[in-house]
Amino acid sequence: MEILGDKQNSSKITDFFTSPGKKNCIENDALDSEFYTPCKTEANGNKEGTPCNDEKEINKTAKTVLSVNSPRVRMNRKKKVIQTGQDNKLLTDYFPVRRSGRKPKSELEKEKRAVLEEKILKKIEEGLEVADLGEKGRGVVATKNFLRGDFVVEYAGELINLSTAKHREKEYSENPKFGCYMYYFVHKNRNYCIDATAESGRLGRLINHSKTAANCHTKLTEINQRPYLMLMASRDISLGEELLYDYGDRNRDSIESHPWLKF
Repeated sequence: MEILGDKQNSSKITDFFTSPGKKNCIENDALDSEFYTPCKTEANGNKEGTPCNDEKEINKTAKTVLSVNSPRVRMNRKKKVIQTGQDNKLLTDYFPVRRSGRKPKSELEKEKRAVLEEKILKKIEEGLEVADLGEKGRGVVATKNFLRGDFVVEYAGELINLSTAKHREKEYSENPKFGCYMYYFVHKNRNYCIDATAESGRLGRLINHSKTAANCHTKLTEINQRPYLMLMASRDISLGEELLYDYGDRNRDSIESHPWLKF
């Protein structure tokens, strides 16, 4: 099929664009341009002036080429590129980044640990006072509210090994002046005892026993490779409430000597 005619180099832009404001298309008078060759009506049996099938296909192809390369299409393509570049912008290009003021859990735990160590090493005892409880003798009551898990007080005394503790316990049992203020525990597979028998002014040693109504419990911690015994709140403790914890002594002889250990 012959598409390009003899006038290939003589085509002008005006052959395809009739005016700047009109849509790019091919008019009937442009059929002699480089995209069109008059149909041989004799061979196809068409009437004069009626385009043949080949001519229609060429007309369609030319319109497609011109419409794709037209200034309007190129302008729209540019707009799409610009819009695509704008759509790829980040949200932070329009809104400032909001930094959370919340501290991570690890940092909060570190701060809590630092406060706890300070209270132990500086022997801080807050929210406690000694009270006369009648038949029970002395005891310790809360002068502020404690939440479950709060540090209450250190069970302070002399840290000794097991053999020394057994020797002292025997001496104390032979002298009615002394009570039992010794707390045994195991730390890193070693047996220890905190002897709080001597009057020291520390309040942890004066907290009474209760097996059934305890609101505190003991907990070990290590500071500078030394174990410390703490009393922690087992539940919320109200102002004016007596502090109690289970001594954990289930020895038959101890219970016979001190019947209050049952309760």
